[in-house]
Amino acid sequence: MPTPVIYPKVSLENAVGKVSQWRVTEGEVVCAGQVLFEIENDKAAVEVEAAADGVIRHLTPAGTEVDVGAQVATIYAPSEAFGDLDTKPQPVATAAAATATTATVTTSVAPLENAQRGPRPTPLARRIARDQSLSIDGLAGTGPRGRVQKKDVLAYLSSLARGPQGTSPAPQRNANDTLHHVWLRRGSGVPVVLLHGFAGDLNNWRGLFAGARFEGPVLALDLPGHGQSPLDIPADMDALALLVEQSIAGLVDGAILLAGHSFGAAVATRIAARGSLDLCGLCLFAPAGLGPEINAAFTEGILRADASDSVRPWLNELVHDSAVISDAFLRAVVEQRRNQPLTDAMRAFANRFFPDGTQSHSILPDLNSITLPTRVVFGRNDRILPFARAAELPGHVALHALATCGHMPHLEQPALARRILSEMRRSA
Repeated sequence: MPTPVIYPKVSLENAVGKVSQWRVTEGEVVCAGQVLFEIENDKAAVEVEAAADGVIRHLTPAGTEVDVGAQVATIYAPSEAFGDLDTKPQPVATAAAATATTATVTTSVAPLENAQRGPRPTPLARRIARDQSLSIDGLAGTGPRGRVQKKDVLAYLSSLARGPQGTSPAPQRNANDTLHHVWLRRGSGVPVVLLHGFAGDLNNWRGLFAGARFEGPVLALDLPGHGQSPLDIPADMDALALLVEQSIAGLVDGAILLAGHSFGAAVATRIAARGSLDLCGLCLFAPAGLGPEINAAFTEGILRADASDSVRPWLNELVHDSAVISDAFLRAVVEQRRNQPLTDAMRAFANRFFPDGTQSHSILPDLNSITLPTRVVFGRNDRILPFARAAELPGHVALHALATCGHMPHLEQPALARRILSEMRRSA
């Protein structure tokens, strides 16, 4: 019988939600484990996978508010006929009845074996491949229905070390000339380009835009040694800035509004001072580099902890209200910590840019040399970087000093952060 696609519960506090983006189209043949759609709320981004093989029909339009547990699509087996169902979301209990009472239409469906367009790796296999900078396109899996598993990726890694000896296509190394990036929003006009802070990744920005209207394109990048970018650590701030500049130049034509958080704000400031990109403005959230002080216990502890009970206290240091740290946020960080190559790269990053628990790079000379519109958004209750250092800002830099806010102003006060970015875009 048809398999309902259910909108899952992704947080304890939400009873409703929206499909932010479908990864498949009406009538497409899908495979079990294939990502069907994405969910974004103010704290998390979640991918929902197919529970069965078949043809997907009756997709609830993206952006439509639905109840948690509602049916948002239906997967029909190749031998099943499907009805022209109302696409309004239905509770699971009534979905089968609705299907049974609707007229059916017979459609010819290609065999599932011909519909597989990729290796369909398990999450663990995908993570191992990403950590090793390997493309697994064309890799034959030994799991159910040809799914690529951990042992398949490890076997190919071993074959690479020995040289090409098999008949299957060998994985190719990904190019390292572009940092990993995601367009969080598409649109026209001046793009906002976002750089995350130390020990984070581009997903830290998703909560800023989830469930909110924001005009214009938004591009987020993973810094070197973070997320899915190459794990090699640049020699200094200029080498790091150059990598970011090269990546942005290959993705965007024309002017951009550059924004960064914490260490990403320091990188953004160096880029602005170098003058290699066409910037219309600079927005810095809790910027690093205003003084030598940094919470060294945090930079060490967040890399040392690898379990939920030990990671959460360090994440709570980032915010004034610990409720901002969702379970999904916590799980994502725990998964990162259990990725040893990634954690080792972040530790090398910290040793290079925060030697002996000190911020070795100052952004003040760069800020003094910049003439473009610049705003700084800083929480008065920041426990990672001292808010008092905001007094060092040059007079031409606008400061938004936020009460009851910690080190994550873009997540703790997202409406204000979006308004600031929008104002800067409009004035460009």
